[in-house]
Amino acid sequence: MGLAGFAASLTIFCLGLQLYHYVLYPLILGLLARVMGRRKPSAASIRAPRTTMIICAHNEAGVIAEKIANSLSLDPAPDEIIVVNDGSTDDTLTIARRAASAAAHVQVLDKPERGGKSAAMNYGAAAATGEVLVFSDASEMYERQALMHLLAEFADPTVGAVSGSHRVRPPKTERDLVGKSEGLYWRYEDFIRRSESAIGATVASVGSMLAIRAQDWRPLPPGTINDDAWITMSTLARGRNVRFAPSAVSWEEASESSAEEQTRRRRITAGRILLLGRPEIWPVRRPAVLAAFLSHKVLRIALPFLMIGGTVANIIVVWLAPGWWVFALTLVLQLIGFGLAAAGYLADRTGRRWRLAHLFYHITRSNLSILLAVRDIAVGRSFLKWDKPSR
Repeated sequence: MGLAGFAASLTIFCLGLQLYHYVLYPLILGLLARVMGRRKPSAASIRAPRTTMIICAHNEAGVIAEKIANSLSLDPAPDEIIVVNDGSTDDTLTIARRAASAAAHVQVLDKPERGGKSAAMNYGAAAATGEVLVFSDASEMYERQALMHLLAEFADPTVGAVSGSHRVRPPKTERDLVGKSEGLYWRYEDFIRRSESAIGATVASVGSMLAIRAQDWRPLPPGTINDDAWITMSTLARGRNVRFAPSAVSWEEASESSAEEQTRRRRITAGRILLLGRPEIWPVRRPAVLAAFLSHKVLRIALPFLMIGGTVANIIVVWLAPGWWVFALTLVLQLIGFGLAAAGYLADRTGRRWRLAHLFYHITRSNLSILLAVRDIAVGRSFLKWDKPSR
């Protein structure tokens, strides 16, 4: 095989894996879910277990009172609400105590030294008395019956953890389209998680609404960045199932800028990469779950390298074998994609509305975040403690 042949094989390999991740895997899941989909439990007919909601807060003075009020208004409301103040330097602790004073089942725990979200989760879980622990971000507002739909999944005794549907409120101004891209991303993720869950178990959860049986809870190891991924995968590796409850909906304000959203994704990606080195999260005894994990999560980390490798290899093929018209076509399609990403970047900078271009920009930016996360790990940067994007 000459250089042109090798480059052609590499092009097919790289483009094929990208196509599989973005298109074929979701389609396969959707078809399997239609054929093998399990019957959903009826939320209204299930006894709700005693529930403890744990809200970890660092410098959330702007939303903590609203979050406590939102939690108290749920139907059913949590039997116990624990707010963990993780070393806040603003008025989070004072405001939380004031908001909690009217409800006897709300307690505010002050953790003076900041340890990061994982440490705060461990701190709150140690004080919880519920049969089910529901971990929530302070900035995440739940719809009224979100908890009912979340808890309904626990009617299946094989289920150890359940997460809900994270949604992003539209941007407050027409200038910024970040929220629209975030919303599209989460709808895409919801489809995959719903399909995975329908045929057994999902390998993805969101930490803003993640419930776990107290008996299945294991304290998060020190240094854990992606708490939701660790809980999900370690639960699956122990033989328990993780489900997605699409009707359990929570809302969060969109990031104010692309830079803030990229920082968030960069941190999440770095945590996901580091998590792969923990043997306790690999479901090696569950082939179907392992295949989903490789397809949904592991392959995503390889995407920017596949994108770069596929483009370079494609250029080499066209250069050495101009008569291979199929590869000329794939190169043109790739260049169009990069052109749309560039147009999306300009649209984002100028406030123009062009959804297709912004979608390609969002995909490219996400892959760039992976490369930056790899660099961060290489230089030893820590994302354990971080400042959330302003909302």
